[in-house]
Parts: sequence; C-alpha cells; structure tokens
Amino acid sequence: MQQRAKYLELLPEEELRPLIKCFWISVNDSGADCHFTTLPDGCPELIVTYRDGMLHNVMLAGILTEAYELLMPGNELKLGIRLMPIGKEYYLNRCPTLERFGAFTTSLSGDMVRDLRLFSNHVTADIRSIVPVESIDKRKLILFELLQQTSGNIHVEILAEHCCWSSRQINRYFNMQMGMPLKSYSNILKCYASYKEIKAGRLNPDLGYYDQSHFIREIRKHTGTTPKMLLKNEAQRYLQFNSPENSDDR
Repeated sequence: MQQRAKYLELLPEEELRPLIKCFWISVNDSGADCHFTTLPDGCPELIVTYRDGMLHNVMLAGILTEAYELLMPGNELKLGIRLMPIGKEYYLNRCPTLERFGAFTTSLSGDMVRDLRLFSNHVTADIRSIVPVESIDKRKLILFELLQQTSGNIHVEILAEHCCWSSRQINRYFNMQMGMPLKSYSNILKCYASYKEIKAGRLNPDLGYYDQSHFIREIRKHTGTTPKMLLKNEAQRYLQFNSPENSDDR
C-alpha cells in the first residue's frame, strides 16, 4: 500500500481571512517517497521545508493554472501559508526576505498541532506588524470577497459597480498583479468550487458552465483529467480530494 503523508490545516483568525486562506502542515515520516498532484485553487503559497530535521528551503509558489506533480521525500516536513492574492500583495511583497519564515519554525517539537499553531501565531503577529488595516485598498477587499462568494461566477461590470472601480482598471490590476486576466482567475475559482461537487459524486455542472461538455473541457484544462477520474482519486493522488484533518478553531 502506498504511503501517505499526514496533513493538517488551521484557519486564520477572522480579521486575517481576507489575506490568508489557511495555515497547513504536512509530514512524511514514513521514510518512503510520496507522490501527489496538486490542483489549481486560486491561491499562492509560502512553503517552509525541512528534511531530516534540517531547514531545507523557503519558497513562494504562485497561482497554479494547471495540475502540478509533487514529490515529497521520506522524512520531510512542510509548513505552509495558503494566501489569498491580496495577502501576497500586502504582506509577502512587503517582507524584506522570505528567510524570515524559516526563523518562525526553529522550535519544532514533532507535535503537528503544536507546531502548526506556533507557526501560525508567529505569522499572525508578523502580519499585524507589517500590514496596517487602513493600508488595504477597500476596493480590493470588496473585489476578492465578491469573487470568493460567487466562485468567480460574476461579470466584471457587476464587480466594477460594487467596487467603484472601472472594468478596465480591474482587468489591468489582474494582469499586472497576478499575471493573468480576471477571466482566467475566475475560471480557476469556478474549477476549484467544482471539486466539492465532484467529491460528493455530483458530476453534472451547476456552477456556471454552459453544458456537460463545457464542464468536462474546463476541468480537464485545469486538472489534466476528467471529473470521473478525480472522483476515483486512485492512490489518493489528488491533494484537494483528500480530506485534511482540521485543527480546532482558535
């Protein structure tokens, strides 16, 4: 039987949820390599990696547009921050160096819950020292709140009306800040929202797709496979189709 890494998520405090989707930790203590596929979810990630108990690297992963194959070697531990795009803009882009996140993990205990909470507490305090609430553009807060609420199923004209920002300005912002058009980002959110439906065995589109063919085509575009294959999730290959353990809310 193929070995699986242990995985745990922790939600941020309420005030940080426009910036952070969740904190997470993954541990492969089996001694054998684990292979995964991660799928687009509309979030950049900051990842701190330890191998054999030693800090290996700190890296920033951008927003995926298609499936990405992952190898997690034996005796590896990862701590991560799954960011909302506005979190990268207002937090990470203001950090002088990403190496600071390695310093937030120097007292790992081997207890996943304790280590994840300690990491999230360090990051939370760091965000509060770097990102004054008043510094965040309210138009962007409204923009991403609406995109999340609708899973990308919203016209740019409606976004512009609610954000008091022109359609042209919104599209320019997405191209400059995230390297993709608003439409592409919205399609990723729509695809991500479908994962929950697929996991429940509901393979008929009800998320803004024109028909079954359009649904299958878009899922294949972003995941590299069909909804039926995602539902099967052979060998627990697809990370988003594996149910993570969740630490208790704060």
